[in-house]
Amino acid sequence: MSIRRQKKILCSKIEIIEGDHEDELKVEYLKELQDNELNKYKSRSDYYIKKGYKCVIYCCNFTSRTICVFMKVSGIYFLWIFLHYIASHLYIKLCVPKTFIGFVLSPFMTATPHCQGLRWIVYNAANMINNMWIMLGAWICSTILIVNKNNTNIHK
Repeated sequence: MSIRRQKKILCSKIEIIEGDHEDELKVEYLKELQDNELNKYKSRSDYYIKKGYKCVIYCCNFTSRTICVFMKVSGIYFLWIFLHYIASHLYIKLCVPKTFIGFVLSPFMTATPHCQGLRWIVYNAANMINNMWIMLGAWICSTILIVNKNNTNIHK
């Protein structure tokens, strides 16, 4: 119902009450109309608030489940990427500094345990990252072939 129509109905009802000359009755009736309108809007807003709340809860649950599955599947690869990044920067900072003294000390620093450990992490993390790309490429190719095989069977 449009707002103009509601105003017309309200004005006509007020005129009927004005004819009775009872102010208390008019005030009670107006309060009743206001309460009815408020209840209509309140029930609508409650409905939309509940729908919105359910939608937010569903989205949060879906997102958290997706993140858990994603971390189970690819968490170890992110660990290797993180280790490679940190170890590379630490190796440059601790084992081969950008000074003349760093240049002179670099043959001696490469034999230290922390530099050997950082070098091992950098080397093995780089190999793991390469293997990750190979596995991802193989998975994409196998997925494309399965999709392509399914499409060719449909057209026959």
